[in-house]
Amino acid sequence: MLVGELGEEALLEKMRRLFSSGLAAFPANVIIGIGDDAAVTAPVAGSEVWTTDLLLEGIHFQTEWQTPRELGHKSLAVSLSDVAAMGAAPRYALLSVACSALTTVDYILELCQGIASLAAAHRLIVIGGDTTASGGPLVVGLALSGVIPDGGTAVFRSGARPGDRIFVTGHLGNAAAGLLLLMRQAAGDFPELREAFVRPEPRVEAGMRVRQHGGAAMTDLSDGLAADLRHICRESGTGARIFQARLPISDALLRASRRFDFDVTSLALEGGEDYELLFTVRPENSNRIATAVAATGVRVTEIGEILPEERGLLLSGDYGERLFKERGYDHFLAG
Repeated sequence: MLVGELGEEALLEKMRRLFSSGLAAFPANVIIGIGDDAAVTAPVAGSEVWTTDLLLEGIHFQTEWQTPRELGHKSLAVSLSDVAAMGAAPRYALLSVACSALTTVDYILELCQGIASLAAAHRLIVIGGDTTASGGPLVVGLALSGVIPDGGTAVFRSGARPGDRIFVTGHLGNAAAGLLLLMRQAAGDFPELREAFVRPEPRVEAGMRVRQHGGAAMTDLSDGLAADLRHICRESGTGARIFQARLPISDALLRASRRFDFDVTSLALEGGEDYELLFTVRPENSNRIATAVAATGVRVTEIGEILPEERGLLLSGDYGERLFKERGYDHFLAG
């Protein structure tokens, strides 16, 4: 059945049942969830963080590249990654979908299943949203809140200081390689790289560990290491040095690079959409925080150090040092 045949009210009712049942059921502190003009929640103890993201067909995804469940997962993951980068625990979400009347009802419900599954894994509750008809591409938007409990403080981009050690979680460049392989219709031989692009895992628990153990500055890697490190340095008034040999490159990416002549360093620095965490810590805290993050089951790698601002952003390799030329992804310059 098509969305245009079912109608908005009936579609919303199906979505309401999906997000109001099982693991996604509303807790007692949600006074009114999906079904009224607006959701109502009880106040929380601690500070709240908020974020929102839009995924647009033809810009952020192609429907033929992933299943609707994978698209739902990624739509939520990119916002969960922002919450993770503040060191917060996810709390509530609002979902908006714009789709053609010719979209199947099953496609939208499968997309919602992908969202609901990831939400349940992180104790996040979808409490409302909106749907509308679109004469153009499919659009998925999510607004999320998170909480910093017990009077704690979020980890900002502005907390880095010269001497801090720089760490990243996971591997770099996998998602960018997955996108290139999907464009070449060659992703089937590299499922790990495809998965990194279509179904990233937000590092929520790792982000909370960084905050709890005294992380100095943090951001998530959505636009690429080069761009996101610049964000930290700009907000903190610092420079940085990255050691090329320490960049965590996966075996899958190395195999793909040999077959397709990928530049793994460029993918790691500029690729974007890895949704790993980039964070800095004071030297005396580095071992403790690295151990705490690794205890979540996530790889963590020290890749550099924060420098005084006048040093700029340096990449250190076998050739010596050079200033960063890479800038990472920019939504408005990418076209």
